Amino acid sequence: MHYRAFRAQAAMSKRISLWFSAPLLGILAFHMICESMVIPVLVPTLVEASSAAHDMLPGFSDSARKLAYGFVLSVYPVALFFCAPIIGSLSDSIGRKAVLIATLCGAVLGCAAQGLAMEFLSVWLLALGRVAVGVTAGVDGTIQAALLERCSGKNQKNFYLGATLLAMSLGLMLGPAFAALFIDESASAFTWSLPFFITAALFALAAFALCFSMPGSARVAKSELSRMDWFGGLRDIVLLAKSKRSRTLVSIFCLNQVGAGAFFAAVPLVLESKSGFSAREIAAFLSVEGVFSGAVFAFFGPMLLRRASAPKALVASLAVGVATVALPLVSENYWAMWAIPPMQAGGFALSYFVTLAIFSESAPEGRRGWVLSVLSSLWGLTMGVGLALCGLLAGLADEFCIAVCLALCAASLALSARARASI
Repeated sequence: MHYRAFRAQAAMSKRISLWFSAPLLGILAFHMICESMVIPVLVPTLVEASSAAHDMLPGFSDSARKLAYGFVLSVYPVALFFCAPIIGSLSDSIGRKAVLIATLCGAVLGCAAQGLAMEFLSVWLLALGRVAVGVTAGVDGTIQAALLERCSGKNQKNFYLGATLLAMSLGLMLGPAFAALFIDESASAFTWSLPFFITAALFALAAFALCFSMPGSARVAKSELSRMDWFGGLRDIVLLAKSKRSRTLVSIFCLNQVGAGAFFAAVPLVLESKSGFSAREIAAFLSVEGVFSGAVFAFFGPMLLRRASAPKALVASLAVGVATVALPLVSENYWAMWAIPPMQAGGFALSYFVTLAIFSESAPEGRRGWVLSVLSSLWGLTMGVGLALCGLLAGLADEFCIAVCLALCAASLALSARARASI
C-alpha cells in the first residue's frame, strides 16, 4: 500500500522535468557533503591530533581545542543565518537563476579555501572557507521554493519537499564516507585537502549545468539591484512574531535545534573518547545518520503527514528526539551508540520535516522563497548557537554538554505538547 502511494506521488511529480530538478537537488546534496565531511576531518586534526604532521593546534590544551572545534563548526550556520533571508528575498525579486549561479561561484571559492587550510593547517583559513560556504548555503530555501512553486496540490508539494530533504540527507550520508576515503595519518596534507577541492569542482559543474537547465536569464540589470532592499529579508524575520502560531512554532523549532546542534557536535566526541570509535568508524556513524534521515524525508515523513495531523507528528518526533539525547547519558557502550542514528532521524529529522511542511503549506504564493529562507536562516542561527555551545560545555565535560542538550529538547517537547491545539 505504501509503495503504491509513493508511486502515485512520483507519477504526479513528472510534470517537473528531471532536467530541471536534478541540478537543483544536486546542489542541496553538495552543500551537505561539504558540511558533513568536516567533522571526520576535524576530530583527528583539531580535537585530538592523530599525528604531529596533521595537528592544527600544536601545544594547545584540550579545552582550547574543543573551543576551536565548536567555533569552526558554528561559523557555517551563523553565516547562513545572516544571508539566507537576504538571498531568499533577492531571488523572489530578481529571479532564482541569477542568485543560484552567483552563490555557486561563492561555494567554489569557499571549498577551495578549506582545501588550502588543510594544506597549511590553518584554523583561521578553514573558518573563513566555512563562512563563504555558509553564506552560499542560504540558497537552499531558494532551491526548495523553485521546485515547490511548480507543484500543484499539497501532496505534490510534500513529495518535492521530501525530495529536497532527501537530497540533503544523501549529502549528509555521503560526506563522512567521502572524507573517510582520505583519512590517513600517514598521508600527505594534499590528500586531506582533496575532498574540499573535489567538492569545489562539483559546485562549478552544477553552476555550468544550471546555465542550460533552468529557464530565464542569469543577468541582472543594475537598476534592479539598486532598487533592492538588501536587508529587508533580515528585518522581515520579526514578521513571524506577529502571529501567535508562528511565535510558538519558532520557539519550539529554536529550542529543539539548539539542542540538536550541540548534540550533533558532542556525539563524535563521546564516540571517540568514551566508546572507543576510530576516526573511520565516526565517519561511518555519521553516514548511517544520513541514511536514516533520508528514509524519513523520502518515505516516513510524507507517509506520516498523510495519516496523522502535523501537530501530533511534531509532538511524537520531539519525544523521540528527547529519548535520543538521553541515550549517551544512560550507556556509553559501543553497540548501544549505534542506536542513535535511527533514533536521531526519527526525532530531529522528522521534527524538522514537519515544521518545514507546516510553514510551507501556510506560505502565501510569491513569498515561499522568503518563508523557507527564513527557516533556513533560523536553522543556521540555532545550529550555530548549538555548535558553539558544545565547544564551550564539552571543555568542561562531554556529559554536561549532553545534559544541557537534553534540557533544551525536553523544553521544546513540553512547549509543543502544551500548544498542540494551536499549531
